[in-house]
Amino acid sequence: MNKNNKNEKKSFGDISILIFRIVSIIIIAICLVILYRWHQNNVENDAIIDELGEFATLEDSTSNTDEQPAEGSTNEESKLSVDFNELKAKNSDTVAWVRVNNTNIDFPVVKADSNNYYLKRNFKKESNGAGWIFADYRNSFDNLDKNTIVYGHNRRNGTMFSNLSLFMGNSWNFENENTYFYFATESASYKAEIFSVYMMKASKLTIPNSFADEIEFQNYVQGLKDLSIHNFNVEIQGSDNIVTLCTCDNTNQNRIVVHAKLIEQ
Repeated sequence: MNKNNKNEKKSFGDISILIFRIVSIIIIAICLVILYRWHQNNVENDAIIDELGEFATLEDSTSNTDEQPAEGSTNEESKLSVDFNELKAKNSDTVAWVRVNNTNIDFPVVKADSNNYYLKRNFKKESNGAGWIFADYRNSFDNLDKNTIVYGHNRRNGTMFSNLSLFMGNSWNFENENTYFYFATESASYKAEIFSVYMMKASKLTIPNSFADEIEFQNYVQGLKDLSIHNFNVEIQGSDNIVTLCTCDNTNQNRIVVHAKLIEQ
């Protein structure tokens, strides 16, 4: 091999190393930007959650009477009180509030004309990868459908609807206040009694909001009970309404789903 060929090979090798280093730096820079933006999205939403928290409070049902709650009470008769006037002044898309006991799920719920709108927008309608908690666009809140459906992202930092994954673990104790959550709309406040919790492949999951008749509804409810990882022993009549909370798992291949019976307070 002559000297020129050796020099050419050396030059080619140097160029390859240089290109590799440049590409590596670009990839690292892109990753850092993505991580920074992910962090900023979380920070922005945390600030919004703190700001809105004052508009939803739990009121004891005995607060307007002389009766005092019993010592050690689980506060099961508490009622979620929400200032929807203030919330709608900030975002007219506000339709509800959901609070799940012993989790950080405590959010106003919004609704748009498409389920895609709030996937990457926060409560202020600003671009945000964390999105917001939103109701299915098909749902009516003037008169609730048989099934009101609420979605939220499963964020790796444990925010939005991430805490629903706690229901899938063996450490979650489905007793007392863990058997229900709170759900409020402009017209009513509800205690939502959980009757089904499960995980399903996203490609197989279909969640209807309305039914042809009460028989179809009850058949659907029985199917949800059969899917549940836990037996809640909640009786549901054909005249009842339910609420569904849904998020993805960390693989984005499955959905974690929680169904509850709505009991107006």
